[in-house]
Amino acid sequence: MNPTLSGQQGNPFDIARIDVEQPTKASTELDNTSKQELTKLDTDNPFEISHIPIRKNQFDEIKKLNSSDENKQENIELSYIPLWLIVLSMCLLAVIFIMRRDHLMYIFRSINNSNFMRSFGYTENYGLNKIYTLGYLIFLINCSLFIYLVVSGLYKLDRINVLAYIMGFSIIFFVGKHIFNSLLGWTFIKTKEAQLYNFCISTFNNLNGIIFLILNILIVFGNDTWLKPLALFGVAFFIIALLSRHYKGLLIIYKYFNSHFFHFFLYFCTFEISPWLIVYAYVNKLF
Repeated sequence: MNPTLSGQQGNPFDIARIDVEQPTKASTELDNTSKQELTKLDTDNPFEISHIPIRKNQFDEIKKLNSSDENKQENIELSYIPLWLIVLSMCLLAVIFIMRRDHLMYIFRSINNSNFMRSFGYTENYGLNKIYTLGYLIFLINCSLFIYLVVSGLYKLDRINVLAYIMGFSIIFFVGKHIFNSLLGWTFIKTKEAQLYNFCISTFNNLNGIIFLILNILIVFGNDTWLKPLALFGVAFFIIALLSRHYKGLLIIYKYFNSHFFHFFLYFCTFEISPWLIVYAYVNKLF
């Protein structure tokens, strides 16, 4: 019996194909989206940076800076009263320098030399002339404006009536001190010494007025971050000028200090220390 070879009926090299599912609608949309992304990546520059990375905690700081700049732009308008007070002070200062160009030099010489202050005070009628009166007016305006700008910037009391109250208090306090010194000198028959001390106060306040004018310009037109450093500088400068003025006052009345110690002590406590304590207590209670 001859063996018979039985071969496979099909082609052994054929590969059985597995039925591939037709792509669904969702997969087609994904393919189209991926193609669009690939096309976008091919056309756009992958190294191009559209923005600078910012930390999350910097967003609040940027918002504050933007809002402060917007508020500064809104405040600095033609109707902004501090701006007009600064313009008025600059006009008065220009008039002073027209009348006497070396006004600042005389102020510094009077502060540094007591003998020159005595002789110069006599020629200037102890500050009762146009130049020193205008300089004192600049001081009253800019000292009040400085306090208002600092208070409104720190405590958000941006009201005009606050400026009016501060200016009224400053006029009553500083002008009233000169009136009381004149009455005190007339009572104790020390008129010349009282006039010289009033002139000493006027000299220092003429210098303080120019310094406060510069600080007010920087506060109004500068950045809000300058407020605290400028406020500290203004307060420190005023305290130094106040202590220097007291020292000059002691040099004026040192001859009568021992014989009228109680009266000088009473005056110093009443008109030099207690007003600042009252102001501090009122401000501390208010804020």
